[in-house]
Amino acid sequence: MAHYVHYLPRKVVEPDYADRSAQWFAENQPDDQGFEVPSYHVTRSTSGPATRVAIGDTIWLFSQLVTPWGSFPAALDAKISVCDVIPYHRADEQPARTFRYQAGQGSRWFPLRDATACIKQLHTRSLSGIVRPILSHPSQPIGQALQSMRELEDADPLLAWAEELSTAAFDLISYRLIDGTPRACKKAMELVHDRQAIFWDRWSLPRRLAERREFLSDAALDAHIMGEIHRCRKVWGIHSARYAEVDSYSAREMAEARRLNKLQLY
Repeated sequence: MAHYVHYLPRKVVEPDYADRSAQWFAENQPDDQGFEVPSYHVTRSTSGPATRVAIGDTIWLFSQLVTPWGSFPAALDAKISVCDVIPYHRADEQPARTFRYQAGQGSRWFPLRDATACIKQLHTRSLSGIVRPILSHPSQPIGQALQSMRELEDADPLLAWAEELSTAAFDLISYRLIDGTPRACKKAMELVHDRQAIFWDRWSLPRRLAERREFLSDAALDAHIMGEIHRCRKVWGIHSARYAEVDSYSAREMAEARRLNKLQLY
C-alpha cells in the first residue's frame, strides 16, 4: 500500500456556516467531532498523487502552528488510513473532481511535537520515479513543500516517528482562553523546544475546533479533555486572573488535575 504526505493548515477561523464563501477547510462535524480519531481529510487537488490514493493507502498530515506570539516547528498532525475515497466539491465552486478521504481503522491524531528531524529523512517519488527530499532546502516551509499531496518513496522513518509519538508521555496545557492564551503559547513553545510532546487545544482539538467552541457539544468536549488529563504525564495550569473562575472549563481542568496530583502551576 502507498503512503502519501500532505499539509493541513492551522488557522484561527470563525466561519459562518450559512456563508458559502467561508474557508473550505472549516466544515462543521457531528457532535463527536472526531475527537479520538480523525473523520476524514479533504483535498482540492484535481490531478497528481491525490487522484491515485486508494482504499488501504495512508495519508500523513503535517502542519505548522502559527500564532500571533510566534510559530511552532513543523509537526506530524494525523494519520489517515483510507477506507473510502469520495468525489467531493462545494456548491460554490466549479464542479471538479476533488476528493474526500474517509478515515478508517488505524487513523489517529498525534500530540504536538517537533518533527523536524523526521522530515529531513523523508523523500518523495514522482510518477516518473524521480526521488527528491521532501524539502527542497532546509529553510523551506513545510506548508509550501506539501501544498499539494506527494507520494513517499519510503515511509519507514515516518512509521518509526509515529510509533515513538504513540508511546511518548505527554504534558497537557490547561489555561483560560479569554486571558491566558499568550502565556499558554509561551509555555507550549518551551515544552516543544525541549522535545516534549504536548496536548494543547490550539493544536489537539480536531479541525481547529478550539476557536469554534460554540459549535461543539459541551459533553463531548468535557469527556475528551478529562480523558486526556487522566492519560497525560503532567498538567501545566497557566495562571491568569480568570483561570480559576467558577464554572469555567479551566477551573474544572485544574480541579481534576489537582485531584490526580498532576497539576503544576505556571
